[in-house]
Amino acid sequence: MMKHKAIVRRGTQCALEHLHEGIAGIGELIVAPEKVSICGTDIQILRGLRDDPAPVVGHEGLVKVVEVGEGAVGFAVGDRVTINPTHPSDPDFLLGHNINGLLQQRVRIPRTAVSGGLVSHVSPCIPAARGTLIEPLAVVTYALECLRLEDPDSLLIVGDGLIGNLAAIAAPRVLGEQVSIGMVHRSELGREWTQAHEPRVTNGRTVAELEPVLGKRIAMLSATHRAGTALGLTEAARTLGTRVVAAHLVGGLAPGTISPELPGIDLHGVRAANTGGPWPPARVSFSSAERSTVVTGNRGVPNRRLEAAAILLEEPDFGDRADRLITHDQPLREGVETLNSMLSSGSRVVDGELVIRLVIGMS
Repeated sequence: MMKHKAIVRRGTQCALEHLHEGIAGIGELIVAPEKVSICGTDIQILRGLRDDPAPVVGHEGLVKVVEVGEGAVGFAVGDRVTINPTHPSDPDFLLGHNINGLLQQRVRIPRTAVSGGLVSHVSPCIPAARGTLIEPLAVVTYALECLRLEDPDSLLIVGDGLIGNLAAIAAPRVLGEQVSIGMVHRSELGREWTQAHEPRVTNGRTVAELEPVLGKRIAMLSATHRAGTALGLTEAARTLGTRVVAAHLVGGLAPGTISPELPGIDLHGVRAANTGGPWPPARVSFSSAERSTVVTGNRGVPNRRLEAAAILLEEPDFGDRADRLITHDQPLREGVETLNSMLSSGSRVVDGELVIRLVIGMS
């Protein structure tokens, strides 16, 4: 039986190992990832902050079909595709969470994902590294469209990683050029990076620092790590009061999470209600003497949004701006070293450089 290379988590580090290759069963595909990015959720899993069982993580990247199982209609060897990691109705398929993900040279895509329409063809024109941005861009676009329903005049982004900076790039297209954008940063390096690459964004370390530049109808996008989602929402609501008309939660949440500023709202439940990115989205309204805020969130998006994001990334101007977010595009062994450095330090800074997005070549 053939073997392939895989990045496998071992304790608090990752190791480059060889795994046995299988064959495609009925309705299945075997795919070969080109390049795969490391997202914030991957880092949380690898640090043991989540209990997802898959030993191989990774769900953002372009792949090529190398084997087609009997009954997998519409696919041929050599097709370039992207895999939607979130099945809207089958909790047993969550790529890189409860089944092995893309950080390996061969990946089995099960029948439930193929027949469920989670595999989409992608243009050969998109560079492999840029293709890792398809899923996060689709998520960001969905989030911004949810916020647009409340007709905001300002966007407050809490979180300065890939999702936050990608939202800053996409916001003028979705919300309009007139909308002002503020971003709350976790680090000074993060603030410096956004300031250098997205000059239209006003940057700060706290919500209070940004309060003067935001308007009367503020939409808040939570793009921070799992532990910071509820805290960021609470800070924004407490600081900005009635001006926060909408909030969208991208980051994960533990079951039962609430914000004292929005009592009675199950934040985890709000996000889970939009698994797969339905439209119109499930929305929860909070009203009190102090504020009226509509809260949304999501876990995953439908494939039509992945396909739309891929088309947008083909546009030269937008694609070039998105490329800047890929600060580290590395071959397999070097990528594993960088990933392990991030895991060991608990930091996004490696050799003095801020990692906005690490992309690893799987060849």
